[in-house]
Amino acid sequence: MADSLIGKDAEKKIKEWLDHKEKGYCFDRIKDQMTGFFGSQNICDFTLYKYPYKYYIESKATWEDRFDFSMISEYQFHGNDTEDGMVEKAMIPGVYGLVIVLFASYQRAFVISILEIERLRSQGIKSLNITKIDKWPSLQYKEIRTIPNNRKKLLDYEGEIEEYIS
Repeated sequence: MADSLIGKDAEKKIKEWLDHKEKGYCFDRIKDQMTGFFGSQNICDFTLYKYPYKYYIESKATWEDRFDFSMISEYQFHGNDTEDGMVEKAMIPGVYGLVIVLFASYQRAFVISILEIERLRSQGIKSLNITKIDKWPSLQYKEIRTIPNNRKKLLDYEGEIEEYIS
């Protein structure tokens, strides 16, 4: 199954996890736009506000062992001449740029700050490998707790978003 198909399903699981007004979440899906249509692009898949923090959240999913940073566009990292990307937004106090990565074959999902990915890119690192992630002491990430189920690819996430920021 292609990563793009699992990607849409992974986005649905994030929505199920975070779209809860009763928990104080103001959650919005940014509608997909046609790439390049009048120059419009999306900075991320979702925005979330929970007092006192704002989150820009990008969802990524793969069947592979590796999450390649090229799956995130340069526009999402740094924007353009008129709009900031997630890196610039995350420099504002109380604002976080997060990437949620689902390794579907391993049934594990992680929250990684866009600033952490940018730090790794500046060191010439181009990807994260699920088979090595637990052995990488300098890597800053949080694994999302899940509710056990019998599904082979999709996970039900649990916990409050604040638990996953560092």
